[in-house]
Amino acid sequence: MSIAYRKVKRNIINPDHTTREAWLMQQVCPKPVSFEEFVKECMLSQGVAQAQVKGIACAMSDRLRHYLTLGHSVQISGIGTLRPVFNASSAESPELLGSQSVHTVKVRFYPHKEFQETLRKIDFEDVEALNEEA
Repeated sequence: MSIAYRKVKRNIINPDHTTREAWLMQQVCPKPVSFEEFVKECMLSQGVAQAQVKGIACAMSDRLRHYLTLGHSVQISGIGTLRPVFNASSAESPELLGSQSVHTVKVRFYPHKEFQETLRKIDFEDVEALNEEA
């Protein structure tokens, strides 16, 4: 299990507004796993019909959206908690605050302890070094 990266040179802005060059690690993202691929992997690992996995995944997605739009956090055992959050503009009085003040709505993910432990075990590989070995 590894995440690929490449080294890139960037201009960094210092607190005093001067710039300097620095090397950074940039993640190389593989193609996303499609819903169909994900369903197939779940089906094979659990020994259940593909239609059942797909139906349950769709139902979970539907219910997840439902609860998040009601403002609830949703805990998914072994994965983590999804919580709706928003950013809003300030106002000079409470009467001026309302839904029109909200400018960003997001879902924040808080990984479960088991999930965090899995993430800590990830290795990182330099794609340029891998290409040189090939």
